[in-house]
Order: sequence, then C-alpha cells, then structure tokens
Amino acid sequence: MRRLEFWLRGQLLAAGAEDVRLGAVVGAHTVDVLWRKGDRTCAIEVSSAPPELMRARLITAELRTGGCGEVLWICPPGFWTAQLPALGLDDFAASGREYRVTGGLLVSGPGGVVTARQSACELGEFVTGWVAAEIAFGCRDEHTGGWATVTDWERHTRTQAAVIARQRQEITNQRTALALARKATRDKTKQLLRMTHRLERAEIAAQQQSDDLAETRRRIADHNRVDATLRLTVAAQKSAIMHWQLITWFAVMVIVTFIAAGLVLK
Repeated sequence: MRRLEFWLRGQLLAAGAEDVRLGAVVGAHTVDVLWRKGDRTCAIEVSSAPPELMRARLITAELRTGGCGEVLWICPPGFWTAQLPALGLDDFAASGREYRVTGGLLVSGPGGVVTARQSACELGEFVTGWVAAEIAFGCRDEHTGGWATVTDWERHTRTQAAVIARQRQEITNQRTALALARKATRDKTKQLLRMTHRLERAEIAAQQQSDDLAETRRRIADHNRVDATLRLTVAAQKSAIMHWQLITWFAVMVIVTFIAAGLVLK
C-alpha cells in the first residue's frame, strides 16, 4: 500500500501538483495522499479491501467539510465504485505504469449520456487528467456516479438539458391539454346543468298537466254522474206521466160511460 502511495505522490508531482503529502491530517482523519494545486485541495484514500459504503461516505463527507474539494477512493473493482467517488484497481501489487483502472470510469455513449467504460485505463493517465482538471467526478443519476472527462460531462449535461427541455415542453403540452380538457369538462358540466334544469322544468310542467288532466277527468266523472242521475229522474218522470195519462184516460172513459148510461136510461 505504501508503495502505491509513493507512486501516486510521484505521479501527482509529475502531473503538476504543487504540494503532495502522505499521511496528512484533515480534521479527525489521516489522509493517505493529500495534494494541492492552486485553490484545489484533493484527497486520495487507498483501500486494498472493498470499502464499507456507509463509513466511506461518512469519511468523504467529513473530508469535504474539512476543505478537500475532491476525494478519490482507490479500491478493488466492484459495485461500490459506482456509489463512491472511487476507482477500481485490478492489481495493487503492479509496478510502475502497470496500475490499471477497471472500474469507476465513465465515457460518453452513443446518445450523449455517459455510461460505464468497458476498457481499462492506466492509473497514471487518469492522475494526469485529474490534476489538469480534464477529468472530474459526477453523478449519472440519483444514486450512482463516476469519473469522466470534462468534455464527456459537458456532452452529458447538454443531453440531459435537452431531455429536460423536451420533458418540460411535454409537461407544458400536457398542462395545456389538461387545461383544455378541464374547460371542456366545465362547459359540459354547465350544459348538463342547463339540460337538467330544463328537464326539471319539463317534469314540473308535465306533472302540472297531469294534475290538470286528472282534475278534468274528475270533473267529467262528476258530470257523468249528474247526467246519469238526471236521466234516471227524467225516465222516472216520464213513467209517472204515462201512468197519470192512463189514469186520466180511464177516468174519462168511466165518466163517458156513466154519461152514456144516464142518457140511455132516460
């Protein structure tokens, strides 16, 4: 491990770092490698074993709070390299420029978005680009990140900006469509209320007409009953008149008979 640290010190100085210290103290932590260039202060933590994510994140946050603008973890390759500002080194016992990075690097993909780099990279080449501010760490999404050239990050940012602009336009279009749909719904609701009101008025009018019709039918029924009663009364009177006529004719006949009999007897 110390051999790698001394190798990193030499590479950093050769790449243009102004000050490189091994075992420097930053806050409550002892940093394996600390280097400065201009107003940049960067720390390197070397771990031959897979780092514990929670502890590594806590140390990274404390180092940044202590003044280290950038923190690099050099560790074995694995899923943790995408969740830390880390590089996966394939062999910690390699010599010279044979240190090769096989994890943690990103490269611009066909669509402009950075993706994991499949090919290995020499650690010395990475150190040179890092010191020259040509390579930087960034986040691919909410949970993962990696190291890529500034050019790739610019292309990635432009692509993301274009995606965001397109999504913003889609949201605007959806909001416009939603507003139109809401207006159409309000218009339909008003129309439905008007039609409901008209239907209620029509129902009231129909009910009124039904009541009037029922009243007319009751009156007709009353008239029919009165007419039947009058017809019965007239029929009874006709029958009585007929009887009185018969009685009258009978009486006349009797009187005529008596008169005729009196004349005969005289």
